[in-house]
Amino acid sequence: MSLQEKFGQNVRYWRKKRGFTQEDLAGRAAVHVTYLSGIENARRNATVDVIGRLAEALQLEPGQLFGSVEDDG
Repeated sequence: MSLQEKFGQNVRYWRKKRGFTQEDLAGRAAVHVTYLSGIENARRNATVDVIGRLAEALQLEPGQLFGSVEDDG
């Protein structure tokens, strides 16, 4: 699995865990919903700025979006 795929999978995991729709998270992170969808489906690369905004919106540290979700304790 590529890093881009892992990142997208983790964004989707945390979004669902927080109970957010794509529209909710896109609004909170100030990104377009189609851009967020592209990130989650590994079709788009997130910039460092967007990674930070997604992490903040999900109440995570940015690095948590790259790690293993099994360690979400």
